[in-house]
Amino acid sequence: MKTLFSRCCTMPAARHSSRRAGLADDSSRGDHDAAATAGAPAAAASSSLSSVLRRSVLPIAVTAALAFSAQPAVAAPESGPDSPASTVPNDPPTESDRVIVKFHDPAAAETTKEKVVEEAAENALSETKAPEVSEKVKSTAAQADVLELDRELDEAEQKKLVAEIQADPAVEYAEADRLASSSWMPNDVYTPYQWTLLPAQGGVNFPGAWDVSRGNGQTIAVLDTGITSHPELNSKVLPGRDFINDTALSRDGDLRDANPQDQGDWSAAGECSAAARPSSWHGTHVAGLAAGVTNNGAGISGAAPGAKILPVRVLGKCTNGWVSDIADAVTWSAGAAVAKQPANKNPASVINMSLNYPGECGATMQNAINSAVNRRVPVVVAAGNSAVNAGGTAPANCANTIVVGASDNAGNTASYSNTGAVVDVLAPGGTAQFPMLSTVNGGTTTPGAATYGNLYGTSMATPLVSGTVAMMKQRDPAITPARVEQILKSTASGRLGSLNLNPSAAVRTVASTGQAQASYTATGGIGAKWRSTGGAAKWGNPVTNEANAANGGRYQEFVKNGRKITIYWSSATGANIVENATLIGKKFIAAGRERGYGFPASGEARVNGGSYQLYRNGSSVTKTLWSASSGAHAVKETGAIGGAWKRAGLERGWGWPTTDEYTSNGEVRQQFSHGVTAHWTSKRGVWTTR
Repeated sequence: MKTLFSRCCTMPAARHSSRRAGLADDSSRGDHDAAATAGAPAAAASSSLSSVLRRSVLPIAVTAALAFSAQPAVAAPESGPDSPASTVPNDPPTESDRVIVKFHDPAAAETTKEKVVEEAAENALSETKAPEVSEKVKSTAAQADVLELDRELDEAEQKKLVAEIQADPAVEYAEADRLASSSWMPNDVYTPYQWTLLPAQGGVNFPGAWDVSRGNGQTIAVLDTGITSHPELNSKVLPGRDFINDTALSRDGDLRDANPQDQGDWSAAGECSAAARPSSWHGTHVAGLAAGVTNNGAGISGAAPGAKILPVRVLGKCTNGWVSDIADAVTWSAGAAVAKQPANKNPASVINMSLNYPGECGATMQNAINSAVNRRVPVVVAAGNSAVNAGGTAPANCANTIVVGASDNAGNTASYSNTGAVVDVLAPGGTAQFPMLSTVNGGTTTPGAATYGNLYGTSMATPLVSGTVAMMKQRDPAITPARVEQILKSTASGRLGSLNLNPSAAVRTVASTGQAQASYTATGGIGAKWRSTGGAAKWGNPVTNEANAANGGRYQEFVKNGRKITIYWSSATGANIVENATLIGKKFIAAGRERGYGFPASGEARVNGGSYQLYRNGSSVTKTLWSASSGAHAVKETGAIGGAWKRAGLERGWGWPTTDEYTSNGEVRQQFSHGVTAHWTSKRGVWTTR
């Protein structure tokens, strides 16, 4: 059977028909990305086409949807103004000639204070570059001194000087005094209709991120249907590549080449679905959301206004593509070698894949993703639009990915979005009523004129996260993908707490170094557990700072030779290790980590025939057991069946669990390796059959 990839995560509104990219050779499914009428920021429609599968295939779906009967999400102008309606403030300068210093003794002599600052300047910046104190400007309400220097310092010099001042025992704290201005807002005429970028309209805080970073110097690889010519994209596009190695899909009559233009994913009636479908221009829409031209007085704003776009065509006719082609595209985009392909002279800073396919993540895709991550290129993927657990969808279930679900304009999980433990963060994906405006093409089959249109789906949420990552990487180009993921999750906020993307907080959390991040340290209970169980020699070094877990707990991640562990701490359990790569560790992650089973109450213990780990969630205790013959399954030790299993002698009695608990014919059941099936009902309690 052939295996194809298709666009994952978009649903179109008014003029497009519903589609879902699939790993399929001739298939189409109802998709959740919506496209709107070209040329105006209208809203998406409320329904999509039913899917018709002509063959038994594995669909690769784009994560956007097309819908009919569109109603405007907002009233749109017939045409945009010729010039901005309001003045856009200038960016505040990054240089400063002031420092704020709080001395332990505010009454110390001014000459003494000046000497501390000037000696620190000589140590930090060398004698020839060291500024002198010109005057004391004032004292703050906290009795800190604002000191003016005789020259301006750039951001790097400010950091060095402040660190040196703070090292003096006479100093309580020091920081640069900086000029501020109104939050930067682009003057693009359609930005007011991009509710996803504006917190006041139900979106997330991109203006707060733009004040400190815009993704300058970064490249977002968009692995999708390709790209069409558009004034909001052309100046941002780098030389990409067409990786479709199948003329039945490519539509351009050849195989892999240097032309990533979208040839159109349209289909005639009966080809991919019962009805004919126009082209979606999915890749063009995703590219505009990620990094469209911004602040040019026209069109839309991109999430990362300063980033470049690397278009890589992997989806063709029927919005389908082969996994083998997509995996090669991931590898090439990250700058690694691909046989018989020229080197990529513009390696990506982050890879965006708004696509998916059902089933497990195979070695081909996983190896490609690992290759990118090993080059410090984060891979951001869509969760999918089937309203199911994303753990059954690739590449969302691949390791080392940042998985994006979709939220609606109220900050709730969108009804169509896939969910589950593999989803790392939600970003606005829109709905049929409130879709997402971006760049598209006016052609119904082959490319026509450039225009704008609405789509919705996890396809649209994903480039917002990719844009955020690009802005994070401008602040620190050497930041690791693991650290990026940890920051995105630890700074998430909103109605869903630990899920909603917070671009401003994520970008501001990254230290603006332009160099490799300083070494992380492990302290407290987590650090003690790490050191007492073998430390760096056994577990490797920390790759994240300690961060908040659910329910008041904490966690920190460590890696050795690519093998990750997570040490969790809670007041009830203390600190314990989860070995992420073992089957028991994977079972814990798939169950929702500490939000599922609770916090680990032991490490993974090896016993005769297998291993186990205990977890505690309030008064509930769960034990996950693994053996080579039974696999990894959980027993609820504080439940009725689990309690009876313990009384029967644990795995020495009924044996190892061969299933989790499940419901059948009104009974809760669980099977064990010694041929025992345990049953439970509220009336009868627990009994067994063999």
